[in-house]
Amino acid sequence: MQAKSAAAAAIPQTDPELCGLSWATKVVASGAMITGRDPTEVFLTSCNWMAAPDEMMREVIETRNPAALLSLRPDVVIDRAREIASITLNGRTAWAKRFGDQGFSVVDGPDAAPHFTPRPVAPRSADGEPWPMGDPEAVDPAASGARVKALDEAATLAFANAMEFTNALVVVHGGEVVLERYRSPFTRETRFEGWSMGKSLAATLVGVGAQEGALSLDEDDLFEAWRGGGDGRKAIRVRDLLNMASGLAFTGSYDREQDQSVKQQDGVLLDHIYVYASGVDSVAFSLDKPAIDAPGTAGRYRNCDPLLAIALLRDRVTKGEVEAFLTWPQQRLFDRIGASGMVLETDPYGAFLISGHDYGRAIDWARLGLLHLQEGAWGGDQLFSPAFAQFVRTPATKAWAHDPYYGGFFATNATGLLPTLPRDAFWMSGGGRQRVIVVPSLDLVIVRLGHLAGQAFGVDATLNEVHRLIVEAVAEPVKSINAM
Repeated sequence: MQAKSAAAAAIPQTDPELCGLSWATKVVASGAMITGRDPTEVFLTSCNWMAAPDEMMREVIETRNPAALLSLRPDVVIDRAREIASITLNGRTAWAKRFGDQGFSVVDGPDAAPHFTPRPVAPRSADGEPWPMGDPEAVDPAASGARVKALDEAATLAFANAMEFTNALVVVHGGEVVLERYRSPFTRETRFEGWSMGKSLAATLVGVGAQEGALSLDEDDLFEAWRGGGDGRKAIRVRDLLNMASGLAFTGSYDREQDQSVKQQDGVLLDHIYVYASGVDSVAFSLDKPAIDAPGTAGRYRNCDPLLAIALLRDRVTKGEVEAFLTWPQQRLFDRIGASGMVLETDPYGAFLISGHDYGRAIDWARLGLLHLQEGAWGGDQLFSPAFAQFVRTPATKAWAHDPYYGGFFATNATGLLPTLPRDAFWMSGGGRQRVIVVPSLDLVIVRLGHLAGQAFGVDATLNEVHRLIVEAVAEPVKSINAM
């Protein structure tokens, strides 16, 4: 009889080297077997920094020269039959393994088993239905008209420099897809990594749950683990989690003004990274953190808050049953808007790592943007309330007084972060300048997807100009009407 596989064990937080290599292995596994990319290309353009020492990352950031990162040449092995990946670097080997439709997880060896039973996720087919439930007809690049030509100019610029790694650009205006372009070999069917755009997915799912009466923004006393006598965490509200202002002691260096080359402190991997890189029970790990600030007073970009928000939703809608919740996002959100290409990955305990491990087709990310543009309304259905829609796009000025750009798991343009867009713009934001931008004043959604390496090659200046061209293209008809 074959021995039963041992359950996956977490890699110690005191081993930053192996954690970083493990995280890179998971990203390579997902990139190769979910997105369909070449494994070596995934390592070089999406995750080599995870396996790099802090001092190497600091050099790359300061010099804007990735040569040191490109010198890392690991041994990458992809076992497609068993859906397992390994990376060996500097004599150490890390592993990642697929657990069914829940995607890939960091594991401590090729025979590790999950701490949950994977569930199949079967998206509802909307084939043959008109947009936005079904996929739109391909936009004809040869079509005439001033707007078409201006949008084509924007797309040409976005894809001109291959080293900026723009992979997909979709524009929705007036509810219709007016531009859809991909960098070869990618297509409409490619599932792209969204990174921290998953935080905005978490907010959207919480909005759906709130609309169904499962929770509310202003409730507190959220978790049993926080209900001891005198535990200040009892005062944390749902809105504090969504504003990234829980006040929990969660180490990290990913606020906008922090040194993002730092991945460890005194030989201990930062909490913000550890939840991705170790195979730890991410919810239990986050719940265990004490409070260091009063709720709602200190905004900090930390992964504990979206992880706990989605865990709370799970507690409410499925009474904490891990497996029952695995299909809930597809059934209660994605199926209702025709998004058939989303993959939400979990840790080995079945908790969605929705703070950053999420994949989807560009056209499905566009649907999510359109849902927020329409304040939760979709084909006569109201998935979340207009009040909730306004909450996520409004800066939490008290918590984020030092940098008032952050709303409810969405970035906002209140401070002019994206200078060529109107101030009412807000967006899903992920590493590598993954963005789903919503501009209510222009009835506009812009989806731009790329690789992390693009940030090192000056993509920001290009995207600012792309945004300007798109705004001019869609605003011109409005100007013409107003002039009549």
